[in-house]
Parts: sequence; structure tokens; C-alpha cells
Amino acid sequence: MTAAPATGALLAGRYRLGEKAGAGGFAVVYEAVDTVTDKTVAVKYPNYDSNNSRTVVDRYFETEADLLRTVMAAGGHPNIMSLLDRGETDRLPYLVVELVDGYELDEAIDRTNVPEAEVRQVGVALCRAMAFLHGNEIVYRDLKPDNVMLTQRDGLITPILIDFNTATSATGSGGGTTILGPYKPPEVAEATETDARQGPWSDVYSIGKILLFLLRGAVPHKDGIDPRDFGVDCEPYLAEIVEKATRTDPDERYRNATAMERVLRGRDATPPPSASLVRHGGDEEYSVYPGDTLGRRDAAGPAPSIAVRDDEGYVSTVQVQFEHDDGAWQLRDRSLNGTYIQAGDGWQRVLCVAGRERLQQKDEDVTDRHGFIPPESYELHDGDMVALVHPSYDLLFEFRT
Repeated sequence: MTAAPATGALLAGRYRLGEKAGAGGFAVVYEAVDTVTDKTVAVKYPNYDSNNSRTVVDRYFETEADLLRTVMAAGGHPNIMSLLDRGETDRLPYLVVELVDGYELDEAIDRTNVPEAEVRQVGVALCRAMAFLHGNEIVYRDLKPDNVMLTQRDGLITPILIDFNTATSATGSGGGTTILGPYKPPEVAEATETDARQGPWSDVYSIGKILLFLLRGAVPHKDGIDPRDFGVDCEPYLAEIVEKATRTDPDERYRNATAMERVLRGRDATPPPSASLVRHGGDEEYSVYPGDTLGRRDAAGPAPSIAVRDDEGYVSTVQVQFEHDDGAWQLRDRSLNGTYIQAGDGWQRVLCVAGRERLQQKDEDVTDRHGFIPPESYELHDGDMVALVHPSYDLLFEFRT
């Protein structure tokens, strides 16, 4: 069977299909009622009537299903569409997702002139959603107005990401990079022609273009755009943030969505405070910004903010993430094998919940040398040593502020 069930059909003995709500190049969406909860949901099927081949449609549809499952396994996010169910009927896969009550972001300009305060508010929320994805080894890559719904929650305009079929993960899950448009960063749009790395900075570019769209109502096919050059009357800080976020060279943008959120909240385009990591026994030195991830360089998936070579494969694609609050730096472990911090004369293991669960499944002791459960995060100070996987492993760095 290649056609979706008809309106009124009962899917999986639970979801009563309503009218078609929309269709794209890879999926068709129907409203439905969950007869168990009596809530309205959305049911997605592969769109085999599109101009794409069945193989391509299946790949993109499966990508979205897998990545939404990853999002939900990580606890979900208020600015990301929730996956409620997944299955197959008559050999036709389907997804049941949250039905977002609102309108696509590209309709916002048609409805009203978006106030600058709401533009900033949308930008902050999108940055938070992207930071969540980046911390879970996902780069979105296709942020554009018709992939974002706007809804009212607690009296605020809230953006919700509703499409994941072109995102990519550390496992290599992800659609192609052939989608073009003014919101696509150069390293993604030209992926077949260059070997430029895709990472958190790629989504920063698209957030900048989204902000420009909300401010101006249109987005030119160029980079490094100051909205004021196109007749937009906005606060200088916001214009400067958009210009920096949309630069051609990824090294000249905000390195990650957390850093961009900080400048939007602070109404100051100046990048947030940074620290550095110096490789022990080598000459490599890396700058570190709030929200940066450090992990293994892997050609199969998106790059962390700081990518190191690990031929043995013990380092996770996102091994750790750095945070900076109230003047203090924190290292948060996001790996399966753990990270060690040398503060003073001893080593402290830092291990996330997933890492602890992995050890327990292998019947290994999860406690540290003092018999305590290792923390998930640790406060860093100038001169602390950071060892990926284990102090005996050849990936040791000095943290400097």
C-alpha cells in the first residue's frame, strides 16, 4: 500500500484520521484524534506523490523518525515538535506527532509587522532549541520559515520546529544537502563541492537569516547582512548580531547557538567570554565559548565545536559541553566513557547518566575512587587538566581562563 488511509479510518486501533493538514516533498500530514486521550494530533506519512523518488522519500522520512526519537529520549524540548508514536500500517510507515496550534513563521509577515521585541524573543527560543539539538549530536541544517510554527504559550509568541527530515546526527543519519535557498549556510549548500565542516555554526547562520526575515520580510541570497543596509530600522545590537551570524566564514560567526542566545539576551553583539584548551604534549590550542562542544572528528556526522582526532574511537562525537554562568565555567559530560578532571592532586571522574547506565548494563562499578557516584558536571578553574576517556589516554588538555 502506498496511499494514506482515507479520512475517518482508524489507524492502529487508536487514531481517527481527519482532513489533510498539509504536504511537503517528503511527508503528507493529517489531523487526527487520539481516541484514547481524546486529543488532536498530527499523523505523518511518506509523500510518495511528490516529485522525489520513493527511495529518497523513505530515507528522509526515516531520518525524521529517528531524530525525533533521539530528541524524545533526551527529554524533549518545548520548542521542538514532540514525537508521540511511530508504527507501520499495511507496510506504510507513519509518525504521530504533536499538532502545533498556530501558523508557519513565513505567515508572520503577512499577518502583521513583527515587533522587534518579538523578533528577539523568537531568536532566543530558536537558539535554545538548536543548543539542545547540538548537545545531543544533531545539526538541523534546514532552518527556514516554513519549518517553524508560531504559537501562543503563556502569553508569549513561541516558535516550534516541525520538520526534521534534513537534519543530521553523529550516527550519519540525515538527508542529503541538496536543498537550496537563502537560509542555507554556504558550507551546507555547497557540501558536494567543498569539504567545509558542518556544525553548530551552520545553524547559527540560519537563525541569523530567520531574524533578518522577521525584520525585513525578505532575505537576499548573500552573506554577512546588516539589516540596516536594506532599510530596516532596528537597534544597532540586533543588526550587528544578524550581520555576524550570517557571515560566509564559519569562524567569523558565533560558534554555537548558546553563544548567540547570550548576545541576544544581553542586547550586545560582542561574543561572550571565552577560555582556552591547550593540548598536553602538543601545540594545539582551542578557544572555548559557552555552549561549545568538544568531541571526536567524524566524517559520518556533524562536527562538534572543537573536533579532535581519535583513531581508537573511544571519544564520543560530543564528549563534553562547556557552560559559563555567573562567572564560573562548567564542564558537562555527554559521553559514554566519561571524562576526568585533575584539580589539585587527584582526578575526578565526570560521567553523564547515559554513561552510568552503560556501565551498569555491563555490571561495572559506577562509583569513583571515593565510592561516590560521579557528577555529570564539574566546575573548572584556570590550570585544571581535562582528560578525555581516561588520564592514561592520549587526549589531555589544560584549561586556561
